[in-house]
Amino acid sequence: MTTITPAVTVLITAHNAAADIGPCLRSIAAQRGLPEGGFEIVLVDDRSTDGTAQAARALGLENLNLIRVDAPSGSGLTTRQDALALGVAAARGDVVLTIDADGIVGPDWVAEMSRPIREGRADAVAGPVFFRAARGWLGQWQTVDVSYYLALCRLLDGAGLAGGVLFGNFAFRRELFDAVGGFSRIGFTLTEDLAFSRALHAHGARILYGRRAPVEVAACASWSVLVERAKRVSSGGFSALAVVLGVWMALLPVLAVPGAVLGGVFAWLAIARYGLGVLFCAFALTRVGRPSLLPLALLYEPLAFLIGLRVMVSLSRNSRVEWGGKNYAR
Repeated sequence: MTTITPAVTVLITAHNAAADIGPCLRSIAAQRGLPEGGFEIVLVDDRSTDGTAQAARALGLENLNLIRVDAPSGSGLTTRQDALALGVAAARGDVVLTIDADGIVGPDWVAEMSRPIREGRADAVAGPVFFRAARGWLGQWQTVDVSYYLALCRLLDGAGLAGGVLFGNFAFRRELFDAVGGFSRIGFTLTEDLAFSRALHAHGARILYGRRAPVEVAACASWSVLVERAKRVSSGGFSALAVVLGVWMALLPVLAVPGAVLGGVFAWLAIARYGLGVLFCAFALTRVGRPSLLPLALLYEPLAFLIGLRVMVSLSRNSRVEWGGKNYAR
């Protein structure tokens, strides 16, 4: 019997995701327009205690490879880094797609995300991520936030600087993981997707920032949970991305305060800075097909600045961060 090697591997790491893994896998299983060889799913069940593996097996997917991790490895990396490395090592596809365990995709996701790589137009593809919320507009705001972030990363990449990506919707040539030395060379990080994208940039890989094939994930349950998440994602360290984003956001209060007090040219500079931010946010949302969220472009940067201040206060009280079921010092 001849075994067909899949063209694409969909890699999922999961920790206590029994409630989400079923819908995620069903949306992946419904793919169409697949490349020759099809795809496999590698699910790394990272120390789950809620029946995640059983929920995944219950679907009876023939192309599912489930890997169970029972205890942290002691590698000095995060458990998320270890799980991703295990998944990449088990992958047989030339292209690896990563998605979170609560992600939901459309039927053309695998084909759309892998196509630029299979056609030789890119070495990696960063796709859009949308957020769903049971109530309120927190999910909408997170969609604006991520769209803004990826648009900025695309701009930096075009300028020859390292941006970032989100493993919630990412594709890359499998060989690149070993080429950059994997996470053992990258080292400990709470922002593994950002660190990997920097390693790819340093290696000379071509990263395409796509505007189609989104992944929909669950939004944070509350604003306090969002602040805790921001404590982790803001720990990426010094980089061109951190400098550009930090300086750009700092210009808001730096110009707004003298503008409000002194008026004149300072007021016009503050208005111009605010207007440019609104336009860039609107561009980011339009680019990924979310024009319905354009009104939030008026609020995004001021609110993002306030959340940043709240994160700084939270860090001053407690710098520890929970990630993948473990607590780490930030």
